[in-house]
Amino acid sequence: MKTDGRAAEPRAVGVRRDFADIPDRVKAWAEIALGGAVAEAAGQRGGMSPGCAARLTTVGGRRAFVKAVGSELNPDTPNLFRKEIALLSRLPSVPYRPEPIATYDDGDWVALMLEDVKGRHPDLSDRADADAVWATVLEQVDELTPAPDGLTLPTMAETAQRWLARWADVVEQPGHFLPDSAVSRVDELHERTRSLPRRLHVSPAPGEEQGTTSRQPATLCHCDLRDDNLLIRPDNTVAILDWGMARLGPAWADPFFLALSWADSPEFDVRMADVGADEDAVTDLLLLFAVAQGWRAQQPAPPGLPTLPEFCRSEAERMFAGVARRL
Repeated sequence: MKTDGRAAEPRAVGVRRDFADIPDRVKAWAEIALGGAVAEAAGQRGGMSPGCAARLTTVGGRRAFVKAVGSELNPDTPNLFRKEIALLSRLPSVPYRPEPIATYDDGDWVALMLEDVKGRHPDLSDRADADAVWATVLEQVDELTPAPDGLTLPTMAETAQRWLARWADVVEQPGHFLPDSAVSRVDELHERTRSLPRRLHVSPAPGEEQGTTSRQPATLCHCDLRDDNLLIRPDNTVAILDWGMARLGPAWADPFFLALSWADSPEFDVRMADVGADEDAVTDLLLLFAVAQGWRAQQPAPPGLPTLPEFCRSEAERMFAGVARRL
């Protein structure tokens, strides 16, 4: 791994709306919440949301981070913001989660204002950055295991079941979705993943009572731990952002999603061995996610997300390389 400490380009980069171009009613809300007119709005690079993501500074010098999106940009993203807002309102204050300041929802546009974190996206090929992020994620896993009571969230097992449904297309046309090295093994690979939802099951899941499921406790998992959703402050402490993809899952799920940064490297294997996860379950989740991303790469780009298919293609390629190594 590199050790020069320079920030790298985030893996996920979409096409964002500038703060100046969001509706006036949302800008007015932001200025009221900040207590003054916005003098500077610095757009932030990274992430797939088609909405605005900007660091705002008022004429009086107050700072905050705002992200905002409307259904006209993408019909699904506002609900991801609503999910994040609801979740953050339930979680305790900790140094690695920026504090919410204000929220906005007019039924169309949704916005969230957070404390501004003076930091940069990590370079996860840099040992110091990688270790700082890894340690923070493990700290959060400990904090959120077991998951806070009363959360209504999907589970990793349900997500795996949804990804499994994509195999119907893959088996029909394996060469369209899989790398050449995997095409001849499509039935074998499919068989590996069939039982994965059961192996990802946690207790309790939403709507279930204690004692009705496995004894693996549910962890509240971020499930989207890429470099664009992380910041490193000048003192090397870490902030974790963007909770719209949260799930209930096993304690090793968030280390897994962070370790995807190194999926095509043995660093992935070292990191996952560090958390003591079942090696077969890790390999099979890597495989299932690779197939899901490969399938998504072949679909039309959703509204407002023109870079998503190419991002999914690149991610699938790295994950399939990891699967080949681990098998």
